Amino acid sequence: MQEDATDSERAIAQDGQLSSAPVQIKLQTLISERILEDTDAGCACVALRRASRCVTQLYDLVLAPCGLKCTQFVSLRAIDEAGEIAQYQFARQYTVAVETLSRRLGALRRKGLVKVRTGTRHGEQIYSLTDDGKKVLEQARPYWERAQERLKTALGEADWNILFSIADRVASAALQAEKLRLPNSDHNKTAA
Repeated sequence: MQEDATDSERAIAQDGQLSSAPVQIKLQTLISERILEDTDAGCACVALRRASRCVTQLYDLVLAPCGLKCTQFVSLRAIDEAGEIAQYQFARQYTVAVETLSRRLGALRRKGLVKVRTGTRHGEQIYSLTDDGKKVLEQARPYWERAQERLKTALGEADWNILFSIADRVASAALQAEKLRLPNSDHNKTAA
C-alpha cells in the first residue's frame, strides 16, 4: 500500500472498508461536467473518450491506496492471467500502441512489479510478474472489484450488461471501418 496517500485517498480506505462518499461525489461531479460539456454531441470519438476518462478516473481514485493506476492494474492482471506474455502480443490483444505499452511496462519494471526476458523470436520482450507484482495485484483486486461494483450500481444491472455488448460492437465496428478507409489524398473527392 502506498504510504503517502492523500486525504481523499485515505477517506476511501477507512478500516479496510471503502467509503462510497468520495467516489459518489466524484461521479456526480463527472456527470455534471458531462451534462455541462455537451458541446460535441453526435461525435462518437468525443463521447467514447469522455466516458473512458470518467471510468478511468473512478478506477484510479478507488485504486489509489494501492499505489496503482487503472492501466497498471489491467497490465498486471493481463500478465498474471497469461503467466508471461510477449510485448507485441499484449499490444495486439489489448489494442495498445507498442510505445504506450513500453512506457507502462517500464514503470511497472521500475516499481519491481514485472520482470522481462528476451525471447527467441527476433529479440521479443517477454514479461512476467515478480513476487512483489503478484502481491500488489492481490492487494489491489478488492479495490478493483469495489470500483466495478460502484460503476455497476450507478449504471444499473441492465445498462451494465449492455455496456459490454456495445463496447465489443463499437470496437469491432471501428476495426472494420478502419479497413474501409480511403487514402488521405482522396478525402476531398469522397467521404472516407
